Amino acid sequence: MIRFISVLTLAVSGLVPTLSLAQTPPEKLVALSAGNTTPLAPIYLAETLGFAKQEGLDLTVKTVFANSLNLVVAGEGDLSVIGVSSALVPVREGKETSIVYAISSGLGTGFMAASANVKSIADCTRVSTSRAGSAVFSSAMAYKTAGGGKFNILELGDANQIVPSLLSGGSDCAVSALAVLQPGLDRGLQLLVDPRNPASVPPNTIQNTISSGLWGMKANLSQKRSAVEKLMRALKRVEQFIKTATPEQVAAELIKHPDFKTFQADVIAKQVVGEKLFWFPDGGYVRNSSWPGTLAYFKHGLPFIDGANKLYAWDERVDMSYWISANGQPANR
Repeated sequence: MIRFISVLTLAVSGLVPTLSLAQTPPEKLVALSAGNTTPLAPIYLAETLGFAKQEGLDLTVKTVFANSLNLVVAGEGDLSVIGVSSALVPVREGKETSIVYAISSGLGTGFMAASANVKSIADCTRVSTSRAGSAVFSSAMAYKTAGGGKFNILELGDANQIVPSLLSGGSDCAVSALAVLQPGLDRGLQLLVDPRNPASVPPNTIQNTISSGLWGMKANLSQKRSAVEKLMRALKRVEQFIKTATPEQVAAELIKHPDFKTFQADVIAKQVVGEKLFWFPDGGYVRNSSWPGTLAYFKHGLPFIDGANKLYAWDERVDMSYWISANGQPANR
C-alpha cells in the first residue's frame, strides 16, 4: 500500500511542471484583404515573417477582394485591408468604424497607365480601376475632375484584372498602384501619371494623403484592443524588415503566403522596389493634419463625404491609440 502511494505521488508530481508551463492561447485577429497584390504586402508579411506570432498574436490574412468591406461590417473579420476611404461608407448607415493604420500614401495608388495612342488624361475614353469606395477609385475620379478627363470608368473587383482589361482593349487607360500596373508597363503600356515625378500629378488630387490601410468596426476593435496593439508592434517590425531587406528577400517571404504562392519571386521583387517608396507613411500613423486633404481626396470617389460633418472628422473615424500604445507618441501629429 505504501509503495502504491509513493508511485502515485511521483506520477502526480510529474504532472505539476507540465501544468505550470501551460501557456495562454494567443489572441486572434482576422484581416480580410481586398487583393493579393504587392501594395498590400505588409499585412501578409506580418503573418509570414512570424512577427505576429512572436508578439503572441494568431493572425490570419485572407484575400476576399471587393467583399472585404461587407464581410468586416458583418463581423466575419476584424480588419479590412483596403483603401481606408471604404471605412467611411458604413458610417452613413450608422455603423461606427475606426481607421487604425496607414499602409501606403495616396501617391502610391495614383499611377495612371495608358495604351500607346493616348497622349494625355483628356484622351482617355475608358479607365479600368478598382471599385467605388477604394482609394484607387478616388484617384481615378480625382484625375477626371482635376485633369480634364471625360472618360467612363470600368470598376473591377480584383485589382489583378486591371491590366488584362486594358491590354485586351476593354479600356484605354488604367489607374492603380505601380505594382499592379507593372505587368502592363512591361508589355508596352506608358505612364501618364507617375507620382515619382510630382510634375505629372494633376494638382489638388492625391498629394499629402493616405490611401490603403487597416480599419474595423469600432466596438469590435475596442474589445480586441490587446490583439490590435500586438499587430501594431508586428507591423513596426515588418517596416524595419523592409527597410533593411533586399527586394528579393521581401519577395521570398511574401510568396510563402498561400495567397501569393502562384506568383513569381522575381516579379514580386521588381514590384517591391516601386512600392517601398510609398509604404508606411509616418510609420503607419494617420496624422490629424493630413486628414482634411485626405477627406478631399476621398470625396472625389465618394461624393457624400462632408468635411464639415463630425461623422467624418479625424477624432471620430481615426483611432491612433492602438498605434501609440504599441509604439509611443509620434514625432509629428
